[in-house]
Amino acid sequence: MTTIELLPGVHTRHGGTNGQAGEFPAAPKLEPGAFDANGLFLFVKNPAADELEQIHAMAAREIPGVADLDVVKSVYGHNPVSFWAFMRSADETRTGAELVGFCAFLPLTVEGVAALGAGKLNTGNPDSVHLAARDSVPAALYLWAIVAHGTADLGGKLIGHAFGLDFYENLPMYGTVGTESGRRALQKRQNSPQASTATIGSFFEIRYPKAFLEEMRALDVRARRRSPARAERPKLETRLAATPDQIAKVFAIRAAVFLAEQGCPYDEEFDGNDYAGAHVLGLVNGEPAAVLRVRYFAEFVKLERLAVLPRFRRTLIAKHVVEHAIAICRRKGYTRMYGHAQKRLVSLWERFGFETMNKNTQLVFSDHEYVEMLGEIAPHDAPLTPFSDPYVLIRPEGHWDVPGVLDRSSERRATNPQKDRLVGASAA
Repeated sequence: MTTIELLPGVHTRHGGTNGQAGEFPAAPKLEPGAFDANGLFLFVKNPAADELEQIHAMAAREIPGVADLDVVKSVYGHNPVSFWAFMRSADETRTGAELVGFCAFLPLTVEGVAALGAGKLNTGNPDSVHLAARDSVPAALYLWAIVAHGTADLGGKLIGHAFGLDFYENLPMYGTVGTESGRRALQKRQNSPQASTATIGSFFEIRYPKAFLEEMRALDVRARRRSPARAERPKLETRLAATPDQIAKVFAIRAAVFLAEQGCPYDEEFDGNDYAGAHVLGLVNGEPAAVLRVRYFAEFVKLERLAVLPRFRRTLIAKHVVEHAIAICRRKGYTRMYGHAQKRLVSLWERFGFETMNKNTQLVFSDHEYVEMLGEIAPHDAPLTPFSDPYVLIRPEGHWDVPGVLDRSSERRATNPQKDRLVGASAA
């Protein structure tokens, strides 16, 4: 990979070493607009769902190798400052406004800036650890894509007003030349130290000329507060797999992640333990997205086989799945959990209370190095025991607080059918 020499001060231009800036609003709340040279009104806004799809189609027509629409939606849902629609109307009432362009950023964390500098930022499907979350302060902006025929100059200034000028003017901004028209625009504006030598695929930093900044501050901006409904947060659900269909979804997710993505042999992934434990299934907007297996031992539970489909890894579905599993274990009376974590994922499990075990045991299977981890579970205030209500203990797993079918059957008078015959012993 090519290493990019980022300019000095990338993490200090906001008065600190961690990319934080007190002036940054919790989230840009304005949709600023201004009249252009032709007397038409241009304004910028976070796009609605249908406008985001139009933006993706616009990008796909003009920019080679654009990210998939699912990735675009995921990045936008992660942080709405990533997308700005350029809208044009006849006047400032904004009536009949049409989409005429857009600007998209990857709002980078400090880790994201480091990945960019090392040539390891995956711009086609960025890792969530590299993206500043909603309402947090980005360390820098990466210009992900822009299509703005004749509107880039005014649109860029309006975005500055949306962010807040004091913040925007000092925010490090980087990009990569993706098209010939982009290369020519960079050379024409001369707003980058790399403008004169820019080629397709080359890296650049944006440095706005003094004249641009003065014009941005002097702009006659007509702003209104943005509409509250923007990128919809995904609906996250978790449940214990209890039907053949749900088990099939569990196995499909595991096959996609461990067999197809990680190259694990079939017999090593489906190891004979799938019917010896429970499976927590996670859904994102109703779609199967994540799974975790739980196996119960006398004094501890083992959490294992956590898998999340790639397109859902920027949601919080993994967190919900693990927390659901821990809640089940707490209710069953467990206070200790055990697991094997791939070395690269130790920090993930530490978030749930796990700590590495100092056993000096080399643990390698299915071509990965693992670390043994142990965690404590806060005791439940009403754990299930042999002295719990018997009707509670025969309810469907995980639904102990909701009357089940056998509760309803108790309303019938006992007839003890076939009581005079020898039949197979039964127990509920």
